[in-house]
Amino acid sequence: MTSELGGAGAGGPPQWQVPEPPAGLPPVPPPPGWPARQQHPVPFPPEAPAPPAAPYPDRRRGRGRWLLAALLSAVLAAGLGLAANDRYAARSNPESVARAFFLALADGNAPAALAVADAPPRGQFLTSVVLRQQLQVARFADISVLRATRLGARATVEVRYQLLFGSGARSVSDTASLVRRGSSWRMSQVAGTVRFSAGSPAAGRVRLAGRALPAAAVTLFPGALPLAAGPAALQVLVRTSAGGAENQPVIRLADTRLTAQARVALTPRLREQAERATQTLLAGCLAPASKDPLCPVPVSVRPVPGSLHGTVPVIAAVSPRIELEQVGSGLISVRAQVSVQGSWQAWDFENQVVPRRGTVTVVLDAGVFVDQPTRAFWRPS
Repeated sequence: MTSELGGAGAGGPPQWQVPEPPAGLPPVPPPPGWPARQQHPVPFPPEAPAPPAAPYPDRRRGRGRWLLAALLSAVLAAGLGLAANDRYAARSNPESVARAFFLALADGNAPAALAVADAPPRGQFLTSVVLRQQLQVARFADISVLRATRLGARATVEVRYQLLFGSGARSVSDTASLVRRGSSWRMSQVAGTVRFSAGSPAAGRVRLAGRALPAAAVTLFPGALPLAAGPAALQVLVRTSAGGAENQPVIRLADTRLTAQARVALTPRLREQAERATQTLLAGCLAPASKDPLCPVPVSVRPVPGSLHGTVPVIAAVSPRIELEQVGSGLISVRAQVSVQGSWQAWDFENQVVPRRGTVTVVLDAGVFVDQPTRAFWRPS
């Protein structure tokens, strides 16, 4: 067995060539330590499938994903920049801060209203629950920020709006005071102060946001005073030191020492119910079969109780006096003087019952309970 060193004269690395072994002898192994080229590759059978191609990454798909991620990042950065710019602009001038404050009130959002305050006040009535009660009495409309007057780090903004009460709209003018903190403006005051007093004994039925009238002064957001009386048929009338209609009491930012005197009164509906109840009661007394001794009697000499019968006059035609009794504040009095055409009985000077007929004057004095306005009774004279 012989070996030849090929390629040595050419200056290249030596390569071993293994000669073909003689027939019948096993193959000669290559010399150790030298990489030998395979002289006899092993062929695959004809029916063997072709190997799959090696997978290569789709560079175009990867490039598209990077572009999409970059685009989304740019959009997100732009959105965050706009949001930050909006927040900065909302606090960079007094007008925007004042507008944001009153819009928060109109939405019933107490935390948002307190968030623009330089020093947020505390109080049991400065909540969203009470603010929504104020909006139930009268909601905001047509909020207008007119102008701002700046003096160094302080500013005042004139604001006008309407409060829509059930009895009509009321225009309100107010002034917001602000102070600059760095690049932002803050509200110096976000609530007014009011002290209540009872204008009559019946004012014991008045409630402030569902609670009894407090003895001490309280702070409230601007808007309608959340006053109500029980039952709901009664209305609350308030006379404030700032003036205005008694049935449309309001509080403003400018009201730092507002005083309010509350009293209750009858609503038109309750007055009508009391009048109808008295009319029905009088009709029952003047019926032919009536003998109720508590019924009104003619203004004559010694009439027999329960003996008057005749036509029923219309009480509304004589403008009856319908009032809420202040003592106890639960009784309505209905007083009127009407003319009745009919018949009745009277005692003569000999204490004999004699009949009478004609037109006679009758004085009515009826009572109606506030909690039962459809039922009336005669009050003892």
